[in-house]
Amino acid sequence: MMTSAKREAAPANGRRLILFGAFDRHNFGDLLLARCAAAGARTDIVFTGLAARDLRKFGGFHTLALADAIAAFGSEDADFVHVGGELLTTTAWEAAVMLQSPSDTARIVALHDRSPDARTAWARSVLGTTRRIPYIVAQDDLPTRWRTHFRAVGGVAFDTLPGAERNEILRALRTATTLSVRDRTTFDALRHAGVDTDLLPDPAAATPALFGATIGQRGQGGEIAALRSRMRSWAAVQLAAEWGDDATLDRVAGSLLATSAASGTGIVLYRAGLAPWHDDLDTLRRLADRLGAQRPVAILESAHVLDIFALLAEACAYVGTSLHGWIVAHAFKVPARCLVRGPADKAARYTDTWCDVPRQWRTPEDGPLFPETISG
Repeated sequence: MMTSAKREAAPANGRRLILFGAFDRHNFGDLLLARCAAAGARTDIVFTGLAARDLRKFGGFHTLALADAIAAFGSEDADFVHVGGELLTTTAWEAAVMLQSPSDTARIVALHDRSPDARTAWARSVLGTTRRIPYIVAQDDLPTRWRTHFRAVGGVAFDTLPGAERNEILRALRTATTLSVRDRTTFDALRHAGVDTDLLPDPAAATPALFGATIGQRGQGGEIAALRSRMRSWAAVQLAAEWGDDATLDRVAGSLLATSAASGTGIVLYRAGLAPWHDDLDTLRRLADRLGAQRPVAILESAHVLDIFALLAEACAYVGTSLHGWIVAHAFKVPARCLVRGPADKAARYTDTWCDVPRQWRTPEDGPLFPETISG
């Protein structure tokens, strides 16, 4: 076992900063983590992922595929930083599907989902790597002048992975220069496996300090300003597509209407991710239909990171399945609840680790969905 935790340290001057993560697809949390990692850093930053993408129109970055980054900068001194999120347990199959267009997802799943071998072969062909956990890269698999870092990563399902996947992850972590995780479950699992690590909050918890002025400016125009002219206050609500069954939507709508009427607030629905297996506009429209005309209701069409920031920062409450929605709202002192399917969910494990009042999440069976402190 390591004798001491690998303490977080800023990359040394003179070394290129290479940020690596799942910001090669649209998800609020991953794009936010990239912005947090880049905030205050020097200008020679390279954003890398499993695929080349340009998400600047959503407040993200122009991202290079890892192989291209190695070809371009492999001869330089560099710090290679794994940027947050649930990177430790995202499998190759999951990563490859989430890099596809939403319109292709159903066809791809239908072709490969019943055969583990077919899934593996297809994912390897898409990603160009045989790594089972592709967003984790060991020091030995990178240029010799690069140093690896893991910054507040998550992996609450680590103990449920097959042995080959766990061994691949442990090999990468044991060669890292610095290592920190964001929740107690991951921390305990790694310690049990013989890896010493720091326990740090998700970087998004620093959103007000990092981006407060930018968020305030963004909220003066566009959809946020239009919402402010329509509603005295609002509850920000987000649901992943997997929560789009009729029974769940009926229950959420009933709780929304009751809370909104009692507190005098409007309701604004938004999407936290456009990538496959994230959010779906049709789910929000079906929820809005259930709300009817009884309360002021709107759907935020924008999926730009700064518009989501501003929506959450100005909300009187947040309820949703997005962990980073909860983290940002909580950071702005907005009463917040994270909806989960059970206590093993990553959001439940994270909020139980860091929240002063435990159980800032709710399952569909837990009763009222909304924080008791909502007020307009």
